[in-house]
Amino acid sequence: MSEVLTTQSLSIGYTKQKPLVSNLNLTLRSGALTILTGENGTGKSTLLKTITKIIKPLDGKIFIKGIDLSQISAAQMAEKAAVVLTDRLSSENFTALEVISFGRSPYTGFFGRLTQNDYSIIKGVAEDLKIEPLLNLNFYELSDGQKQKVLIAKALAQQTKIIILDEPTAFLDFKAKDEIFALLKKIAAEKNIAILVSTHDIYQAAKYGNEFWVMENNDITVTKNNPYFSVTNPSSEILGQLS
Repeated sequence: MSEVLTTQSLSIGYTKQKPLVSNLNLTLRSGALTILTGENGTGKSTLLKTITKIIKPLDGKIFIKGIDLSQISAAQMAEKAAVVLTDRLSSENFTALEVISFGRSPYTGFFGRLTQNDYSIIKGVAEDLKIEPLLNLNFYELSDGQKQKVLIAKALAQQTKIIILDEPTAFLDFKAKDEIFALLKKIAAEKNIAILVSTHDIYQAAKYGNEFWVMENNDITVTKNNPYFSVTNPSSEILGQLS
């Protein structure tokens, strides 16, 4: 597993006088599903938005394949990392095909015209995720689990080496959550993509995660071992804290 994204003495937050977390030296690796977890208010979403250039770091550096993100544009960033946030689409009247096609926007030029190659990529992604029957349906017609698969397909269509998702299973039932996490782990391994997921769904995270970033007490602990409990014997205390 090679290093794809690294941070160097990174501080995140909204005021330099009171950063949420400081001096972060993190590594995101290709082929791995990395789980970001912690209680509400610890700064998970802020970290994700910082490492994807949505907000600026308070201090420190972020690198993707050795490139300092402060030196690249938002358009260039879209070719390096795909982001799936908890925000809903501005309109759900788009078809699933149209939503997935938005992932090609970094490559379609000023007029946003899709080429035959773009359509081939979209079709291939839909086949990989087995969502071809959904392509002509409007987004609002889909179940929450189907919507999440379409958004993951959009990220894959972007053809980046990093995919970052913020609470992708927040509105799903247990079976759908398990299916999404299994899918993300498979995608990371088979396509050699680094996938970072922020989540409170600790049971599935512990079952499928390769590495864990645990935010607590204004710090992040990185471990390859399950940081909370055995999947077969979850801690009710931790589940209560993170629910």
